Amino acid sequence: MGKREYEALIIIGVIILSLVIGEMVLMPLLGSTVYQFILKPAFWLLLSYYIWKKPRVRFKGKLKLFRFIMLWSAICGIVYVSVYFAGGFIDGIGTSPYARSIKGMLMNILGFGSVLVMMEWVRNYIINKVKKEYTIIFSVIVVTVFTLYKLNLRMLSAVETWPQMVQYLGEYAIPEMMNNILLTYLVYIGGAFPAALYSAVTNIPIWLSPVLPGLTWISKAFIGIMAPVIFLIVLRRVYKKESREVKLREQKAEKPAVWIASSLISIMIIWFAAGVFPVFPTVILTGSMKPAIDPGDVVIVRKAEAGDVKIGDIIQYWRGDIFIIHRVIDIKETGEFQTKGDNNISPDSSLVEPGQLMGKVIAVVPKVGHISLWFRGYNLISDEALEF
Repeated sequence: MGKREYEALIIIGVIILSLVIGEMVLMPLLGSTVYQFILKPAFWLLLSYYIWKKPRVRFKGKLKLFRFIMLWSAICGIVYVSVYFAGGFIDGIGTSPYARSIKGMLMNILGFGSVLVMMEWVRNYIINKVKKEYTIIFSVIVVTVFTLYKLNLRMLSAVETWPQMVQYLGEYAIPEMMNNILLTYLVYIGGAFPAALYSAVTNIPIWLSPVLPGLTWISKAFIGIMAPVIFLIVLRRVYKKESREVKLREQKAEKPAVWIASSLISIMIIWFAAGVFPVFPTVILTGSMKPAIDPGDVVIVRKAEAGDVKIGDIIQYWRGDIFIIHRVIDIKETGEFQTKGDNNISPDSSLVEPGQLMGKVIAVVPKVGHISLWFRGYNLISDEALEF
């Protein structure tokens, strides 16, 4: 690597340092309002000013196609907003969490909007500053760092269970990552303006609208992952066709269906892990069901009605705000289930009502949940009480 790459790394390091100091020191000390609307814009303004004083970098795309790229950035942004609001016809309409006063809306546009624009200015400088052979590795670094910068990391620190982690990934982390991949491609072929235009078109209507679609996190995951993937495929194809970078037969050889299929599979995996389908996985945290099920095993649970359960079945049920997996040792005349962990001395103290039933265990996959155990810690829950 040369001088340009080291300068890019220093800028990235400064961004990471600002993220750490901001999240761990400034926000707790000064409050989120001061941090979001004063300190963040000030930081990106200083960084943008530094870059403005440096010699200009030119994007890697063809200059004659700049207006073409701007047009397609706007089209993609409009399509995204249209799909996002159309989701309200399926999931319902809710109120906007953003300020409705003129002052509040201006603060959102100036605070959040200015940061978005300046981030694209900085992204453009980093991506187009480095030599072409380093573009991919710096793109990966930029996507990772900018994704972390835009995420609510305090919300991530509050995640305690596997379903919460799946929801966080599906609703926030993966869509934000896909959005950053798209924005990084836009600055590569067209510079900061197409990326800033796309960000403005996809965010300003949401900040200003008095009502917003009450999308479920599942819908947010689908739109947030699929839209950037489809836009990226379309932009790559129309740009290459317009710039004549590839021949027609090479365009036909590209397989956008593979990208779409991969994204759909990722969404299906998230939905499967979250329990959207009739069959879903659960990580075992304790040894209350040993030797049949060990800590770190993943059980596959099928949703079931009370009438489907027999004595000897292993069921998942909820108690309060946690889920437990134990074996049914008796079914009362009232329809309630008496359960017991195979490794416990005595039956569970409370009977399980039919309304608490989540499903029956149909399979056990050994060991694959150890990452989840490491993430949450081994001693969070006592063996006598809880599984999940």
